[in-house]
Amino acid sequence: MASSRLWQRISSAVTKNFPEQTSFASALVREKSDNPYTPDQSSAKVPIELGVAELIAGRLHSFGLSPKRVGVSKKRPNILCYCGPSRFRKSLILNGNMDTIPAGEGYTLDPFSGAVREGKLYGVGAADMKGTLSAYVYAIKALIDVGVQLDGRLILEFVVDEEPGGCSEFGTAYLLKQGIRAKAAIIGKPGTAKIAIGNRGGYRFRLTTMGEAVHTGRGAWERKEAGRNAILDMAKAIVSLENLEIPYKPARAFMGRSPVFTFPTKISGGLSISTVPDKCVAYGDVRLMPGNSDKQVKIWIREKLASIAGIQYELDDLLFVPSVEIDRKEEIVELLVRHAKEVLSSTPKIEGSGPWCDAWMLVTHDIPTVSGFGPDGAGYHGVNEWIDLESLRKVTEIYARVIVEYLGARGKS
Repeated sequence: MASSRLWQRISSAVTKNFPEQTSFASALVREKSDNPYTPDQSSAKVPIELGVAELIAGRLHSFGLSPKRVGVSKKRPNILCYCGPSRFRKSLILNGNMDTIPAGEGYTLDPFSGAVREGKLYGVGAADMKGTLSAYVYAIKALIDVGVQLDGRLILEFVVDEEPGGCSEFGTAYLLKQGIRAKAAIIGKPGTAKIAIGNRGGYRFRLTTMGEAVHTGRGAWERKEAGRNAILDMAKAIVSLENLEIPYKPARAFMGRSPVFTFPTKISGGLSISTVPDKCVAYGDVRLMPGNSDKQVKIWIREKLASIAGIQYELDDLLFVPSVEIDRKEEIVELLVRHAKEVLSSTPKIEGSGPWCDAWMLVTHDIPTVSGFGPDGAGYHGVNEWIDLESLRKVTEIYARVIVEYLGARGKS
């Protein structure tokens, strides 16, 4: 263990740098990176996160580091930065997404103001997760200022295109394909009350029912000789799927949680008021437990729909993310617990998270990953998003401590 004197020096460095960090986090919020796309629409040609990427790269460079732009295109680069020796025994990834959801209706402040009021920083992405990105940057700045020389390799990953569904090939998955690995990882999704050691998985699908269009004034429709109402068939499908149950085995990381089948979440159909609809399209969302798969869900959907006489439909996959969990006794988890307890004077819960993020990609590559422990805030994926600045300062300190203790360091005293 490092000395208490080092922790005091790190805390002092974080506190000294915090006004600068707050300004930086505010600048990240002001730089728009809202991502309105679905997974099938994401494009490497749209520079969604480019401004944020340049801000982060510039700040890291000003600290004497050498950030790299690594990605599928120059318009959507991931920012990658290595800290520590070229030869090392242990390695740690700090990963976070630079894109945000679009600003929701109902903001009472400019959603891209980055305004600071009464100890809170406001704006889209403040909590999810631009505050965390600033914590990564200023955790390493504190270590530089204190003179710590890491014995292991720290890998900072600021990635693109996470928000459409945590399934993109442009961000974390791209870096993994480049062979970038570590012994452990942290994705600092917001909230200090819990250290997330996994996430439920998800399957999203599109169901299309096909009918036969015919004018409602024709005698053939009146006599039921022609036409089939695709919306009516969709209504039958909705009723059939309403109580679909997904078998599962309880998991330690998700005590009291279960799979959730939600259908429909979005629906459309029909051409005109005077025409029998020939097509209806509806979307579904399924939250999965460890051991569940998209193939299982599709089998159960088809079994239910087989009971509807004459229905014609197409079932299309939109995304599948597996549910994952890691052992609560992983070193990275235990270190976060210990340092969180010391800095926050409270002990976070250790359990899985309902929503998923890119953590599953790392876990399925044998990298134990904490998928949530970051600054406190509210309004993310909603309106009037904010982050608590005192929480941000403390989390920055916790990250710096964990980096040192996990990787080892010289210059500790």
